Amino acid sequence: MTFLRSLSLFTLLLSVSSCGFNLRGSDTLSANFSSLQFFSEQPNSELTRLLLRSLEGADVNLIPVTIDTADSETPMLGIASERLISRPVTINPRARAAQIELRLSIDIGLTLGERVLIAPETLFVERTYFQDVENISGNQEEAEIISTEMRRELINQMMRRLAATAPL
Repeated sequence: MTFLRSLSLFTLLLSVSSCGFNLRGSDTLSANFSSLQFFSEQPNSELTRLLLRSLEGADVNLIPVTIDTADSETPMLGIASERLISRPVTINPRARAAQIELRLSIDIGLTLGERVLIAPETLFVERTYFQDVENISGNQEEAEIISTEMRRELINQMMRRLAATAPL
């Protein structure tokens, strides 16, 4: 019985390691980019702060720049202003929004001198939540919590996008 258990555990571990399974981490990004120039239209926003923390956690040397002081030897990551759009999805019998959809989007681009490593593209995250008509302050807190989670997911998308891009 113990032999079968050990054999099945060994087989499971061997199959998981041979299929290429790997936990998400920042080691791929740090191998691709040792340093990045960074430009954000909203340098003091929560999204920018979270992105900078994630990049620093990936051991990427960040060089804050303006468009005028850009260096052509170091890749430059540009982030446009985040957009958070809220719209009602369903209406309750009192003609109020019962279900709200939030969509957080941001435009990013990565260049190295004149070469485009990541063409300008829009990344987005969508969430839907139910709104309680009786608890307005709770609804605002829930929307803030969901927005924070959406920002984290958007940062994860950006980090994976950067990890998939190798400098030429």
